[in-house]
Amino acid sequence: MSAVAEISRRRCSAGDSIMTHVRKASDRTGTVIVVFIVVLIMVELIIVTMVTSASRDHDLTVHRAFTVEAFYAAEAGVNMAVRELMEDSDEDGDGTIGSISDDSNDANDPTLGNARFLVTSTADTPFPGQRTLTSQGRSGETRREMTNVIE
Repeated sequence: MSAVAEISRRRCSAGDSIMTHVRKASDRTGTVIVVFIVVLIMVELIIVTMVTSASRDHDLTVHRAFTVEAFYAAEAGVNMAVRELMEDSDEDGDGTIGSISDDSNDANDPTLGNARFLVTSTADTPFPGQRTLTSQGRSGETRREMTNVIE
């Protein structure tokens, strides 16, 4: 008789057979495997959740950066248009004083970092003697528009 059988026989209670103990040990092994698989699935779900959350945070951060760039580009456009009006000169060469790149050609719109902008100028609106400047900044898929009335 082998040493394992001898040890198993000693641990068996009076009414148990060796086969009962062998079956109980294999049941425990099966239970351990099931618990291990469940734990692996839970860890995988936690990792997938963390990666998805990080990806979403990254997308929001990129969108926020585009929003800020578009806003500052629109603001820069207004500043350029006001300078043209103050100096009474068409500095960007679009043919109109007070507008910036208002020639329907997106390729030559001024840039500010990664953002582009254009400004349209409308005289005598909303009242005579006033000028409305509408600046549109864009960066990525984000668009921001700023309207200023100047006397």
